Amino acid sequence: MATSRDSRPFILIIILLLLINSPEPQQQSFATRPRYDHTIAREWDALDVLNRTRYGDFDGEHGHWLNLTGFRENDGLAWQLLAPVQQRAKEQTVGLLGVQAEGALTGSLDESSYSAVYRNVTGFVQGEWARSKIGHDSPAPLLNLSAIAPDSAYPLADYDRNLTGGSGNVRIHFTELGDRTRANVNESISEISARIVIGEDTSMGDWWEFTLHGVHFLKFGGVVLTTTSEKFAGIFALPHFTITDHLYSISQELLNRTVHDTITRQESRSYPTWNPWSSAVDGTSESLFPAPHCEYIIYLQQHPVHINRPSKQYPISNPYFMGLIEDEMRYPTGSPLPNPSQLSMSMVAFSPDCGFVIESKGPPEYSPTEASHLKGLKLEKFMDGARRSTLAFAAVLALQVILVVRQMKEASTPSTRSRISFYSIAVLALGDGFAFLTLIFVHLYLNTSLLALYATAFLALFSVVFELRFLMDIWTVQATERRRQERQEASIHPAATSPGVSLSNVPQGTQPTGPIDSAAGVDTLPLPVTASRRGVDTGVTSIILPPDQDEDATADANTATGTTGSTGPVSTRIELGTLYTRYCLILIVTFFLTLHSTSWPTAARSIYSNLLAFSYLSFWCPQIYRNIMRNCRKALRWDFVIGQSLVRLMPITYFYAVSDNIIFSENDYQALLVLFGWVWIQILALVSQEMVGPRFFIREGWAPPAYDYHPVLREDEEGATMPIGSTQTSEEESGSPSTTMPGESKEKGKKIFDCTICTQDIEVSVIPSGGSAESNSGLGGNILARRAYMVTPCRHIFHTPCLEGWMRYRLQCPNCREILPPL
Repeated sequence: MATSRDSRPFILIIILLLLINSPEPQQQSFATRPRYDHTIAREWDALDVLNRTRYGDFDGEHGHWLNLTGFRENDGLAWQLLAPVQQRAKEQTVGLLGVQAEGALTGSLDESSYSAVYRNVTGFVQGEWARSKIGHDSPAPLLNLSAIAPDSAYPLADYDRNLTGGSGNVRIHFTELGDRTRANVNESISEISARIVIGEDTSMGDWWEFTLHGVHFLKFGGVVLTTTSEKFAGIFALPHFTITDHLYSISQELLNRTVHDTITRQESRSYPTWNPWSSAVDGTSESLFPAPHCEYIIYLQQHPVHINRPSKQYPISNPYFMGLIEDEMRYPTGSPLPNPSQLSMSMVAFSPDCGFVIESKGPPEYSPTEASHLKGLKLEKFMDGARRSTLAFAAVLALQVILVVRQMKEASTPSTRSRISFYSIAVLALGDGFAFLTLIFVHLYLNTSLLALYATAFLALFSVVFELRFLMDIWTVQATERRRQERQEASIHPAATSPGVSLSNVPQGTQPTGPIDSAAGVDTLPLPVTASRRGVDTGVTSIILPPDQDEDATADANTATGTTGSTGPVSTRIELGTLYTRYCLILIVTFFLTLHSTSWPTAARSIYSNLLAFSYLSFWCPQIYRNIMRNCRKALRWDFVIGQSLVRLMPITYFYAVSDNIIFSENDYQALLVLFGWVWIQILALVSQEMVGPRFFIREGWAPPAYDYHPVLREDEEGATMPIGSTQTSEEESGSPSTTMPGESKEKGKKIFDCTICTQDIEVSVIPSGGSAESNSGLGGNILARRAYMVTPCRHIFHTPCLEGWMRYRLQCPNCREILPPL
């Protein structure tokens, strides 16, 4: 009959995606336009102040103030720290550029004598910061926010972005367009913006992310950045933050033009843009519902670029040659140019309203082995590394697909599929599905090649398709086996399952002597040899597998004879649909929870990522558990186990051990070692289950009883452990031939039987009547000796490799066609 799938989960997923991707509702009051006109007018007034002032007009120590928000005397900001901060920035420039620094700062030095630096610093730098000695004893500024910004209401009392710790980490992403509209005529200065991610070493690892705008002095590599908000007109006073008159004049000239163009575009827009220089990362306005936060003024000085040689670094003496290298990096033509050093900078940051000063950690205050200021990569180098990493991950995914296909070919029969844990393959499929979603959306955060990302995403989806197909095959076999086992249990004692009928009322000849371990893999034991097996005396319906072991055909045949489970194929399809729905929901919830965790504190984010990686790398635990419960071995190929373990660890190693990874995750070598050890512990458990036994480390009674194919053989009839053998012919010691009885041997404690699969002899050790296992060291004391033979529940004996090869295709005894328990 036709089945209808529940569409509610898919509708829920669509609604969730629409809600996430929909824009936030804009809440504007009826007085929006007059307030917006007032904001534009205030910006024009601030630009007029920028045009009319000169270098030195702003000096808080000598009582020189500006008519700008945050720069008035009554605003209460800690401007007494500005001069020491400027002096510290100048010291860093002189220390890096040497004797050429004075001419570079005043503009009197010839261009050919400048130190070689990158003209376009689009990229990122990262490192550690420490609290500076400047302002260590200065009192904290007392601000009256209602007086500084009377038009804005600040509901929160605590300041955001306030660094109270002594050290932490910082990462700065630069964006520099480099076109003519963003630079002056002689290309000595350009406009630049930066996104900074800064955190402190506290118990929770608080961190903040915000945007700054400023200028980049191209000829000596200096950068000045500042935030701008309702309570701090930083961009309009930025020239006053420079350290020389020359830098003030060129920055004032550039900002007069760029700020004017920005305000003009702001006026022409139909929708209000309250603050084009907002420090919010997403570009939203801070004037509607602002939260108090610390303002920043950051000074950066680029280190001179060197040519990397083996074990040495040579400085680039010709800036024109440096320009050729930079053009080759941006527009590669294959020219044989040397490889320059990475982008490196020194930093001094100052917060005038929160009253603290921080510096990048590095020489000479710190040894190079402890910290080395801020280092990173230009965008071209970073994108090249991202493409290589993406292609490497594509190769990993291709190897995963190959391993899955080989395992699917190996597990091509119901008997082999019944041994494999469904949940182990499901965890692998969830990992590949997570990689697919990540590669689809990662281009929103990284400007890497879409072709490489989508090609890799296709391979991830390809791997998911194969794994889901494998899961469907495994579930179909195991679901059919479960239903068949239920039919067998119901047909053995139909009266015992009825209400009010106890097992003691069942006739003696039909009482079960123990659980039955059928081909379905249910943890049961077979009937005794003396019990009826064909259902003649007990009324048991005989279930005979066809030669190809078509499970669905068997189920249909049993349905025709009146047994239960008439809706087996339909229920299997319904179960598969439910499993696919759960798979999608778990995958989507995990993906969005991981996205949300990126905004958590550092400690919480680290705990979540470690737990997620640990759970993902526990994919062999379900297989170990299934081996124990079913007492089976050889479920998976060893190349599949080792190969999947290695390829699944490669991306984890990249994110945990490579500093310049594409998601900028922090390195954690201790956690990586724990994850490596956990994976190899699982592999060792699988190896020990293969060699010693699935339950060698499990106490008796912890797992359901299961049949042992390698029992200790005894000669006594009461134990009923001797297998049924065939007649063997052996030679006496004198050399004369003689015919022995079945199972006899010329050696004491040895018996010879026939293996009907390979038609060769099996010589096994047997404990004589009245003896104990300890008296026979070759059998009771050595478990590996018993691994040479296998005894079926129907008391037939075979070589272990022979019967294992047979049971890969049929779970039937080669002699009597009885159903065999799985390995």
